[in-house]
This record gives sequence, structure tokens and C-alpha cells, in this order.
Amino acid sequence: MRVSVLVNSKAGSVNAELIEAKVREALFRCDLRFCRPQTLTEMCDFLSEERAQKTDYVIICGGDGTINVALQCLMKCQEHLPIPPIVVVRSGTANDLAHEIGISNRIDHAVRNIFEGVVKNIDVIEISSGEKKTYMLTNGGLGMPAVAAELANKFRSHLQTLANSPKSAAAYKYLAQKSYYAVKKMGPTVYSMMTAEAIRTWNPEGWELEIEIPGKVNIETSSPIVLINNQQSIGASFLPAPYTSNTDGTVNLLLSETKNIPEHTRAALHIRRGSIDKSSAFKSFELKEFRLKSQNPRRALTFFGDGEILLKDVQELSVRCIHRGLPVMVRQ
Repeated sequence: MRVSVLVNSKAGSVNAELIEAKVREALFRCDLRFCRPQTLTEMCDFLSEERAQKTDYVIICGGDGTINVALQCLMKCQEHLPIPPIVVVRSGTANDLAHEIGISNRIDHAVRNIFEGVVKNIDVIEISSGEKKTYMLTNGGLGMPAVAAELANKFRSHLQTLANSPKSAAAYKYLAQKSYYAVKKMGPTVYSMMTAEAIRTWNPEGWELEIEIPGKVNIETSSPIVLINNQQSIGASFLPAPYTSNTDGTVNLLLSETKNIPEHTRAALHIRRGSIDKSSAFKSFELKEFRLKSQNPRRALTFFGDGEILLKDVQELSVRCIHRGLPVMVRQ
């Protein structure tokens, strides 16, 4: 049995050597092919070659961002090469997908899903703008959520750059390194911090959206919180879509019609507590597809999905659910 193992040594608190040793021990009878890609091209080349070799399984060791990058590569040539079942090993910041589908924190248990689990085909959400197509599996959105995701990514990247820069003074490098590892240990809590900052700095001027839903009247909104959910939770602490499933062929669209910082804060608290049905500020839809458009040419859209910025500075985008588009291994 051929098993392809992708390890993102930069994700979360990854110890690549430990992961590889655990995988080898748990799957000692398999024909294992490891890759620790340093670039996106290297990752895509590895996945393409393994699919061409008709690998039986692909193990992805990393967080939601790593899985998302691999997903882009896998979805590009799905018509010509079927996607092999994916096995997820938790080693990122939030691990939202792993949390949703019940993946063990133990590496050996996670990879043994190959033998002891079953295939679950989950929905893939396609987000496109013009000729560009991107994909996500968990949650995404626009407005404040995108600002919070971008702030979190920039903060981590800045700390990592300072920690590794040869031009940084020794004291700064030490402080940046300690801060970076502290942020990684915080896990999804970092998104709560950045949500507060996104609320504080949100500029509503010119934020006007039009939502086109097939067969329905278009919706005009200035909602600062636009969430697109393929599963119930974000970061294991926010619950924007408590009734959403990643296998039902629909995606959840959540809007909050809030106008000021106190209202934004209350909306964020409702999302955190999973009590959006107790607030009249929210509108929630379960849809197969829809289109979002900025009504202000000077206010472009930035979209995040799976914790990563997928589209930036676009005027409109389309969202479509690909029903059960990705096979993943889970426990029964």
C-alpha cells in the first residue's frame, strides 16, 4: 500500500522528525513517501506525482492552512486524477477541520484511520472571482472576520521574521522567538484577540454589499460580519453555524446587521456562545450557491477561508458548494 505523507514543518508546533518517526512506527508495513515542502510548487509537484503513481492515501500533517494549500493543488486536476482519501494529522494553530471530523490528537491514532476508519466524503466550497478559483473546507468570510484572519497571520509572520532575521539584535530575536512560540501555544485563542482588534478598527464607510441568490430577490447589506460556513465552529471556540453540516450539499451564509462597536461586540459574543438564534441582528441562509458583490468600487473585497486569505482586492466573488468533493478518513 502506497501512502504519501506531507509534513509542513512550519505549521503550529510541528516537530517534523517526531511526526515522521510516529508515522513510520504506526504504518511500518506501508510504502511510505515523505515530503517536507519548502515552497508551494514543491508541494504541488509532490502531490501531482503521487497521484500519478496512484497512491492509496495522502497524509497531511499540519493545520487548516496546510490542508487548504494542499486542497488547492488537489482540486486543480481532479477531473483527470481522482483525489485519494486524505488522512489528517493535527499540528496547526486551530485545526478546525480535524476538530470537526473527530481526528485524534495522537499521531499514531490519526494515521491508523487508514486501517481502522472509513471514508467520509465532505463538501468542498469553491470561491471564484473572474478566472481565479480557490477552495476551502471549514469557514471563511468577509469584513471583520477577514480583517481578524489577516491580522493574526501578519502578527505570526512578523514575529517569525524577527526571530529568524540575521539583522535583528540578539535580544530582539530572543524576544520575538519566545513571543512566536507563545502565540503558537495559544492556538485558536489568538483569533479571539484579533477579533477584538478588528472590531475596534473597523471602518464602515463605503462598505456596501449586494448578495445574489438564484431564484430569490437580491439582498443589499452593510453587514460588517459576513461568514461563510461549511461546519459549525471556528477555532473550537466560535459557533457561527450550530446546525450546519459539511456533507449536506449546502453552505451557510451568516450576516450580522450591526452598526457600532457595542453591537459588533454583542454579535461576536453571540457567535462565540452559539446563540445567534437569540439575536435579531443575524440573518442565516443555507445555500448551494450565491454571489457577493461590492457596490462601492473604492471598497474592494478580501476573502479568507480556512484561516488563510484566499482572495484579495476583488469587486465580486461567487460561492458554490461541491457536494462531497473530498474523501477523508475518519473513525466510525
